[in-house]
Amino acid sequence: MSAHLIIRWLDRAERVITAATAVIMIILSMLICWQVFSRYVLNSSPFWIEEISVISLMWIGLLGAAACVWTESHMSLELVVSRLPETFRIWLRAATDIVIGVFALVLCERGIFLVQKTMSGTLSSLPLAVGYTYLVLPIAGGLMVLFAGIRAVTGVSRFYAERGGRRNG
Repeated sequence: MSAHLIIRWLDRAERVITAATAVIMIILSMLICWQVFSRYVLNSSPFWIEEISVISLMWIGLLGAAACVWTESHMSLELVVSRLPETFRIWLRAATDIVIGVFALVLCERGIFLVQKTMSGTLSSLPLAVGYTYLVLPIAGGLMVLFAGIRAVTGVSRFYAERGGRRNG
């Protein structure tokens, strides 16, 4: 499988992740509007919406963070980085991706542990195992490791391929 094909596949995966988070946000917005309406107009609020809201926010935030790793739309000091010599800038971005990947690897590993430990309990308002709510941790962590690793390798290799291996900066 060529690098170009892998990158195209990951671009599609990022778009699917972004679309999924958008759908979750739309559903969450509708649920919260219903909860507010039912609490203040009907005087009877659904008890399960608050728990779903917290879980949804966790999934939105972590899946969105994974997508941001691939698109490099996470927070960075671009004003400082853009003023550095090009070679240093490329290696700094690769180092940043590696640090993100290491953090994400810990997130993935600890997420798997948390899912396993909480699978026997159930949520207070829904008949759902607590472990399923934390499943986003290893999923997002694994995606971040994949995205950051490929970004680090392709960024450096593309830089040197375009310059014919020269090391000027």
